[in-house]
Amino acid sequence: MNKKSILLTAFLFGLFFMATAQQKFTVGSLGYMISPSNSYTNPELKSNIGYFTGVLTVPIELNEKTAILTGLRGNMWTVKYDSEQLWPENYYSIGLTLGLNHKFSDKNSLLLVLLPKLNSDFKDLNSNAFQLGFISTYSHRVNDDFLWKAGLYYNSEFFGPFFVPIFGLDWRLNEKVSIIGDLPIYAKVNYGFNENISAGLGYIALVSSFRLSGDDFQDAYTSRFAIEPYLYTDIKVAKNIYLNGKVGYTMGRSYPVYGKDDKLDWQLMFMKFGDDREQLNSEIDDGLFIEFTLSYKVDI
Repeated sequence: MNKKSILLTAFLFGLFFMATAQQKFTVGSLGYMISPSNSYTNPELKSNIGYFTGVLTVPIELNEKTAILTGLRGNMWTVKYDSEQLWPENYYSIGLTLGLNHKFSDKNSLLLVLLPKLNSDFKDLNSNAFQLGFISTYSHRVNDDFLWKAGLYYNSEFFGPFFVPIFGLDWRLNEKVSIIGDLPIYAKVNYGFNENISAGLGYIALVSSFRLSGDDFQDAYTSRFAIEPYLYTDIKVAKNIYLNGKVGYTMGRSYPVYGKDDKLDWQLMFMKFGDDREQLNSEIDDGLFIEFTLSYKVDI
């Protein structure tokens, strides 16, 4: 485990000990992130990075204890260099959400979710772009103000099997302050000024991989990794419609490109095992980002 991984892990678990419970369910959202003028280890390269995302989630109640979770997820990641670029400029992800939530009682429940998706530049789409992930979490509500959960996330990333143990919480400290998160994937501390405006501090850990298709790249792949701490505000602009704005700075950002068969044995959170891969591109530096998301939320 290298120094960068140790610092990132310390940051994630340190944020857990900072002090609104999730009272709303997000049915759909559209977002855009921009990170301008990023530098690389190659001083001749500069890049503007953009990220579009869209999510639609539809729960279907079977009975009082069991519900099916269905949905669509999609995003486009854009890396635009100022100078001539060898690697593809746009990367896409399209996926399904197929889940089941079962309540054993008012306090205990189990969530199982399959996450199949296609991750590629989509120039020559084939089965090599397919990934399969899943999330399983067990939740226990201690009281009206505190819920904890434990589980596991897995995805068949192009760099190898990727596992993340999850510890989640939904903790309302008082009428205005709460924390919510699935550590180490994300967490946020929220302060509600009133029913229409809230603000806070959060982070999200991004790990994904995309296939580079076509004869020029021979099914190589690129990975997207970053820890993104941010400040945010959430404003209700109409009935059930919310606008979220974020400003933050990436930590440990990395967009390496590797050959198709150049993989590690497996990865647990940020710890990589059997990693002797040869990176084919220049490394990117950390940078500022700004993000806006429009969401449709309903009360739960």
